[in-house]
Amino acid sequence: MSTFTPAQRLVHKSQFDAVYQRGSNKLGDACFLVLIRPNSLGMARLGLSVSARTVGNAVNRNRIKRVIRESFRLNTANLPAVDIVVNTRPGARESTNAQLANRLAQHWQEMVKRCATS
Repeated sequence: MSTFTPAQRLVHKSQFDAVYQRGSNKLGDACFLVLIRPNSLGMARLGLSVSARTVGNAVNRNRIKRVIRESFRLNTANLPAVDIVVNTRPGARESTNAQLANRLAQHWQEMVKRCATS
């Protein structure tokens, strides 16, 4: 069982900007836009962008952030060394936790495939 450490978080604006500007892959659906940028740190790092405009009140935002973090924690051992920014889309507002987790699992699998071929 892996843990989600502070070293695996993107927290500074410059880290997010690097992914937005030089991200090599994008994955998306009705709930999430996932941006990916390879890094040289040997581990995956996660940044979250969950806005009130797209998903609503603080309760919803925090619920969605918890689901994203837990999904990342469960899959981090399989992920390549990349910086990941997960943006929410309006579809996430009405989705259940299980639906969100399933969509994220699909994104993590697709990410592994894309990074393996590049």
